[in-house]
Formats: sequence, structure tokens, C-alpha cells
Amino acid sequence: MENCRFGLLGELSINDGAVTLKAGKLRCLLAALLLRAGRPVAQADLVEQIWDEPPSRANSTLQVYVVRLRQALGGLGSSILRSSTGYRIDVDTDQVDLHRFRGLVSRQDADVRTQLGDLREALSLWRGPALADMASETMRFEADRLDEERLVAVERRIELEIELGAHRELVPELRALTRRYPLRERFAEFLMLALHRGGRSADALAIYRDVHRMFADELGVRPGRRLAELNDQILSGREIGAPSCLGPLNRR
Repeated sequence: MENCRFGLLGELSINDGAVTLKAGKLRCLLAALLLRAGRPVAQADLVEQIWDEPPSRANSTLQVYVVRLRQALGGLGSSILRSSTGYRIDVDTDQVDLHRFRGLVSRQDADVRTQLGDLREALSLWRGPALADMASETMRFEADRLDEERLVAVERRIELEIELGAHRELVPELRALTRRYPLRERFAEFLMLALHRGGRSADALAIYRDVHRMFADELGVRPGRRLAELNDQILSGREIGAPSCLGPLNRR
């Protein structure tokens, strides 16, 4: 499998679509193995990820699916191995876009531009919502967790771009992100900061009023401490440093 590439950050893909795998259960099985590439996955976990309501002979059926998956993948299937507790797919993590993404995101470098380059490369691996064609409830839960990882990486990328002075260029993207994720305060914070640094403090304060009103109407709460403190800093005319200087994110 040295030259094979697998994609989970979007619909499941094999060699950028060169290998076709049509059966939904086989695609789900392959995705479940790739999520933990190189590590054994217990039979019970595979059953849970493939079926919302497992059949009475789920373990036997799983064994049949493994055989069919090996056959469908041809020479690639020889790297699906039986372990003492289940199965594992013997591939290098660099062959799976999810694990390449995580590796790039986790890199530590003192140079801000190098960090930003790694994040941009990591985010470029996404082709759409993670595991977009997986139907089981457990796999949709996995997909939600992966999409959260992407959003955290987007937040970090924007934070670095603001630190490097790209606040004006970011305003359109941040407006779109705040519309799509209205309860994600980090994007509202970045939008306020970008507007303020671009000489549009009144627009930044208007964002806070909109968020405050929306939180009160929909959740019956106020925005978090970070957003409120940023609003106060803008109102008072105090100097505001880099986004990372605003303190740890206040999670509810």
C-alpha cells in the first residue's frame, strides 16, 4: 500500500477516486479502520460503527465484510490484518489525509509564518464535511468530532493571520463564518478585532451588540468573558494586542 492514498476529510476516497468501492457497509468498514490506521480496532467497535442496529450474527457478518473488502481492494486489501481483538489496516499515517492533517496541525514551530503555512496545508486537505457518506450514528458522531478539529484549526489560522496584519482581508471570511456558526464566539471575537484594527471600531461594537442580543434571545445568557472584555477594551480605547493576548478561551 506504499503508493496508496486514502481520504476521510470529505467522502471516502481511495487513490483520489482511482479505486471505486460502492457498497456502503464496506465503505464504512474501511473508514472505521482508517480512522485508527496502523492500530487494531476491536470487533465490537467495528460492529457499532457499521450498524445502528447490529444483526443477530454481527461478528460473523463482519468477517464476511472483511473478506469482501479485501477482494474489492484487490492488492490493497492484503494489508487488512486480523489482530487478537479485531482488525487493523496496515498503512502509514501519511497515506491518510486525516492523519496528515493532524500531523501538520500539531507541529510546533517558533516562526509564526511557518506555523501558518502548516495550518494552511492541513486545511487544504479537506474536501467537504468529514466522512460525508457515512450513515451510521456512531460514524456521524466521529464526523462531528473531526469537523470540530477543523474549526479549531481554522480559528488558529485566523489568529495567526491577524497577528501578521491581515485583518482587513479577513473581514469577508469572518462575516461568513459568524453567520454559519453564530454561537461560536471565537469567530465573533476575531471579526470584532479585525474590524477594530481596520479602523472600524463602531462596526466592531455593533457585532458585540448583535451577538449579545442573539445570545439573550436564543439562549437566555450573555456572551462569554473574552468577548465582553474585548468589547470593553474597544469602548475604552485601550490598546489591544494579538488575539493570543486576550487570555484562554472561556468555554461554557
